[in-house]
Amino acid sequence: MSTHDDPDHIVRQLPLTEQGRPPAHVSPIDEAMIRTLVDTFYEGVRDDPMLGPIFARHVADWSLHLPKMYDFWSTVVLRTRRYAGRPLDAHQRLPGLTAAHFARWLDLWRHTVARVVPEAARHSFVIPAERMAANMSAALLRGGPAKDQTPHIRAQ
Repeated sequence: MSTHDDPDHIVRQLPLTEQGRPPAHVSPIDEAMIRTLVDTFYEGVRDDPMLGPIFARHVADWSLHLPKMYDFWSTVVLRTRRYAGRPLDAHQRLPGLTAAHFARWLDLWRHTVARVVPEAARHSFVIPAERMAANMSAALLRGGPAKDQTPHIRAQ
């Protein structure tokens, strides 16, 4: 019997929504990687001439803020469900945010991910960040995402 006829050797393609295991040479994403990424990113944010002053005004205690960010990214990337906050609500309290702030945040995030995260795992951090920046800037700068214009039909 050839390997093509053996059902144990059939290669099945996974659906697009289901991720396979990373190759053995790829270091998996873990809590230590998330912590290093978040710490490195916020060191850069604090030193950034555009973002640093905003964070200085609104983050009174980094020892309280950083664990929230570890939990947030752990929830986003590892699906741990440790973060239960409302990021949009927190950012609505920040007056004066502009599209340039979101672009700068995203630029710093991408740069930090490229420095800290192995190449094969970078998309797990960059894609959600891009979506968050787009959604948050739409909600905060333009009054929110477009409303559903589909007529609602009432059941009789």
